[in-house]
This record gives sequence, C-alpha cells and structure tokens, in this order.
Amino acid sequence: MSKSSLPTRAGRPKDPVKRAAIVQVATDLFAMRPFDAVTMEAVAIEAGVSKQTVYSHFSDKETLFEATVTAISDQMINALSTPATVGQSLQSRLSKTGVAFLSVILGPNIANMMHTLPAALRGNRKLGTRFYNAGPGRTKAALAEMIASAASQGELTIDSPELAADDLLSLWVGNLPSQVAFGVAEKVSAQEIERRTKRGTQVFLRAYAKADPLQSSRRPRPLPAK
Repeated sequence: MSKSSLPTRAGRPKDPVKRAAIVQVATDLFAMRPFDAVTMEAVAIEAGVSKQTVYSHFSDKETLFEATVTAISDQMINALSTPATVGQSLQSRLSKTGVAFLSVILGPNIANMMHTLPAALRGNRKLGTRFYNAGPGRTKAALAEMIASAASQGELTIDSPELAADDLLSLWVGNLPSQVAFGVAEKVSAQEIERRTKRGTQVFLRAYAKADPLQSSRRPRPLPAK
C-alpha cells in the first residue's frame, strides 16, 4: 500500500470546555487591556491551559478576538430572537426585546470593549471589518429582519428595515455604553433599562407604526380659514 493511500488519522478532538474558558478569559482581557497588549500567552495563563492548547483552538490572536466578538454577538442575537407571545402588541414585543438586548450590551466587559477597541481597530481595517461583521453587523441584521417581519404583517410602515433598525438601536442605547465605559454611570439598573427601552420603543412607533385609518378619520378636521 502506498503512503498516499494510507487513511488519514483524525486529530484529537478539541475540548469545548477549554475552548469556552479561553474565549471567556480573552473577552475579559480584551475588555481590560488595549488589543495590542493582550497576548496568547497571557490568555493561556489566565485560562489555566498551555499556549499550545490556545493555538490548537485559534490560529492567531485576531481569530481569537473574532471568536470573542462572535460569542458576544450570539448573546445579542439570542436576545433579539426571543419568540413573541401570541397576542402581545408590537410595542410590548419590541420593548421586551430591547430590555434583553440592553442587558447584554451594558455588561461591564462589553461596554469597556466598545470604549477601548476603536483606537486599535482604526489602524487595522481588516480587523475592524471582522469585528463589525461578527458583532454589530450581525446584530443589526437580526433586528432589521425582525422589523421587516413586522412590516410585512402590516404593523409598521418603513422605507428600509436596515435604517429603521439603526433608528431603534440608537433610541434604545443612547450614550449609556459611553457613560458606563468612562465610569460616569454606575451599573445600569434593570429599572433604568426598562424605562429607556419603553420610551425608545414608543418614539420609534410614533415614527413607524402603521396609521389606523379609523383613528385618522376620527381626527378633527381643521376649520376653514376665514
């Protein structure tokens, strides 16, 4: 039998528990330190594994960073994908989604990453694109899909799901992440998150909710000018 015809031996299966620990440690380090200051060796030490183990899961620091962003993005998208309860109003559905979403992004790690990373990403367009596609881009696309679905059911009148998603995210988030990252605001309470998402959703619906023709017909008509 020739060497080329020998069966290929499968590599040792990677341990998902170790992978999860590496990603969590990397997320913490990227939140606390500038991107350039985080090393694969530091991640290995904090995760309690060898550097070789880290490299067996992630070929380089950029790939590890992308994995941390994807993990955070998964949390956000799960928050946006909560099944709607039958009979709930659109306002209630969007508000509950906003609460779940803000509860994720206002965690200290994520808020700090959003503050410390832009400087590093500006000098590395390729890495910045990978970060955006893995995190903010995926999240916005998921919300746009949710809005498009509501529009197709006649609940919203929109010109663009993507632009409407931008508007709703801005109304929900405001400048809270910056306040948390700069230490101006302490940990945002559940009550404040609920208040902000409720108000943001109400403003969004005033702009995009489909007009009720019966309500419009009941509006008083302006008096003719004398």
